[in-house]
Amino acid sequence: MKKSKYKVPISKSTDPDMQAAPAALFRAAQRAHLIAHQAGTGVVVMRDGKVVEIEPDPDMYGELLSNTIREEL
Repeated sequence: MKKSKYKVPISKSTDPDMQAAPAALFRAAQRAHLIAHQAGTGVVVMRDGKVVEIEPDPDMYGELLSNTIREEL
């Protein structure tokens, strides 16, 4: 991956899309953990520069799972 020569923290960005990006990435990670849990598979992530498969983390998908259950009732 190419590094940018400009290092402006997202929190200082004036672009609303850039400011919303971290929250969107977190929601995507939560959903990936939930789907992996439901499918009985792992989640593929990068750790220490290597691509690895990890178990879905209940802390990541727990809130989504409880919301899904409530919606089904």
